Amino acid sequence: MKILGISCGRKMSNTEILVKEALMGAQERGADVELVRLQDLNLKPCTGCNACVIDLFEKGGAGNCILKNDDFPFIDEKIMECDGLILGSPIYEKTPSGQLKVLNDRMGPSHDIAFRMIAKKIREERGITTGQGPDERSFKPRAASLIAVGGSEWDTLALPMMHLFSLSMQMNVVDKMLVNWVGLPGAVVFKEDALERARQSGRHVADTLKKPMEEAKYIGEPGICPLCHSKLVEIRDVNSNYPAICGICGVKGTLQVSGNKVTFEIAEEEIPHSHVMISGKFAHVDELKQVSLKPNPKIHELPERLKKYQSYLTYSKPER
Repeated sequence: MKILGISCGRKMSNTEILVKEALMGAQERGADVELVRLQDLNLKPCTGCNACVIDLFEKGGAGNCILKNDDFPFIDEKIMECDGLILGSPIYEKTPSGQLKVLNDRMGPSHDIAFRMIAKKIREERGITTGQGPDERSFKPRAASLIAVGGSEWDTLALPMMHLFSLSMQMNVVDKMLVNWVGLPGAVVFKEDALERARQSGRHVADTLKKPMEEAKYIGEPGICPLCHSKLVEIRDVNSNYPAICGICGVKGTLQVSGNKVTFEIAEEEIPHSHVMISGKFAHVDELKQVSLKPNPKIHELPERLKKYQSYLTYSKPER
């Protein structure tokens, strides 16, 4: 059992301290542990070229990123190796580290478990035995804990955006932890309750991995979504039967208010569409094929239509 800690904060500051505390807890339960500092890595941002998706969908390939000469292969290998993840990030302007978003964008489509299952099926159906297919380690069950660390209560989007990192690989988030009012470097060492809570989180990830994933239990603060425990709910079409949608897993439902209590109620038929369900990921695949990735009937006109924009407002790149 290998548990990876990813700290998105500064060396030996609050986030790293809590991630290390969680790794200590996991180690108590017999896990092999390792730490990676995201700030130590050079990660290029995703360009949205779709090469990884095309490789998976059309060729049954590995979905490798075409960007080269950065540290993505290093962190990719570490994540593929691990069975469990402790992900920690400081909170900047209500969100986690921007570098985590860069990593999330790079891993999102290329590591989507449904996409990789489709690629694997393509290889089987076509009898492809050459070239690289999806990494078999993609399909093993993983458990994760999220730790967000802030200097105040400007934290609304931190844990939700961190949870997004787990979605594509179908990681089971079994704990979420928010620690606020630790703005000064290292100040969290004086919060004994937060240190013990982090250690408990690491123990729980390790204990979860010793059982079938179907028996996994969530121990974090209860959220409003019954599926992903998120507190983030968006109101969309107020005239629909289900005007509310979970900001993380996308399940639709209705908000009910009784006294001071707010509940998010979802219908049984909506559950398969949740992004934390493998069925929801395959529904997403169908949507992509039918809409976004479906060529426009006028695709032959594209070169001519692009000319208008190619010659408009060109710019000079900065000198280096």
